[in-house]
Amino acid sequence: MAGDTPRVAVVSGASSGIGAAVAEEFLRRGHTVVGLSRRGNPDLAGRPGYHDRRADLRDGEAVRAALTSAAGVTADGIDAVVLNAGVSPDPVDLVKADWETVADTYETNVRTALNLLQATAGPLKQNGGGSLTFVGASLANGYRPERYAYAASKAAMTTLMRACSVEFADDGVVANEVRPGPVATAMTMAGLDGEVNEQIIRAINAGFGTDWLKSPRTVAEWIVTIAAFPSNGPTGQVFNYSRKVL
Repeated sequence: MAGDTPRVAVVSGASSGIGAAVAEEFLRRGHTVVGLSRRGNPDLAGRPGYHDRRADLRDGEAVRAALTSAAGVTADGIDAVVLNAGVSPDPVDLVKADWETVADTYETNVRTALNLLQATAGPLKQNGGGSLTFVGASLANGYRPERYAYAASKAAMTTLMRACSVEFADDGVVANEVRPGPVATAMTMAGLDGEVNEQIIRAINAGFGTDWLKSPRTVAEWIVTIAAFPSNGPTGQVFNYSRKVL
């Protein structure tokens, strides 16, 4: 955006974890942020520049209504969209996986991303370009059969990201994915309530032989940096911060 108009970012799943950290990082870098989630984020709602909107992102009409209610913020366009909302069901033996869980996971993770990109594509183009940054997972490689439901949905999101990189290439919109690997959130650490400080994370990593555990704040810095790529920057790429192969 030209002049002194703040850059605008839209973040889904902003109520907690990675999404909340991404929203906070955008604010720290001077962006105006529209945070979308079902529960909302009371902690950020009082911050200057943050606009909290509650919506079930599986409902396309609800997504559009939430963004319409923030039209005063997005009137001059949107610069960055982070597609983070999602769910991860409990692991289960592949031969015991029920289709209802698989379908619900796909519905929640993929449909929310599709709804959000469709609702924000126009404002991204209007602003002369911007970015779509998907929060993916290394499990999308399919090597953990007990996580099939989650992995399949994340693999579909990678395909969606690459489709966006082609669809919007002439509009100056780049689309990329971040695969952060293990992150200290409630989704990956059962029973976690609140933020784990860096000292505890370092202690865990000292004996964490399989992969690097990160804080949401660390991951948010990567995501926001990638979301700031210029229109002629990398697009259609997967940025993997896990030891797992792509």
